[in-house]
Amino acid sequence: MNEIIFLGLLGLAVWFWQDALRARELAVSRSRRYCQNINYQFLDESVAMISLKPGRDSYGNFAFHRYYHFEFSPDGHHRYNGTAHLIGHYLQSIQLDHPDGIIIDGKND
Repeated sequence: MNEIIFLGLLGLAVWFWQDALRARELAVSRSRRYCQNINYQFLDESVAMISLKPGRDSYGNFAFHRYYHFEFSPDGHHRYNGTAHLIGHYLQSIQLDHPDGIIIDGKND
C-alpha cells in the first residue's frame, strides 16, 4: 500500500514539474514575441516565476495562475520590468513598466 501512495505522489510531482516547465516555455515565447511585435528587446531570454496560485480558468476548470517577471529594453541601454500572467497554458495579459507609462495588453490566446 505504501508503494502505491509513493508512486502516486511521485507521478503527481513529475506531472507538476512538466506542467511548470511547459508554462515557463510558453511565458518566454509569448513575452519574446510580444516584445518583438512592438520593437523592444526581450532581455536575457528568460522569465522568473513570481507567483503561483490555484484557481479557475474562464470555463470554471481548475488551473494554475502564474505570474512571470521578465526584463525588456526599448533602446538596448535601459532595462525595464515586465510581467506575463498565464492561466493554465494561456496568456491572459502582459504588462510592461515603461518610463513613459505602463503598457498593459490583455491577450486571450
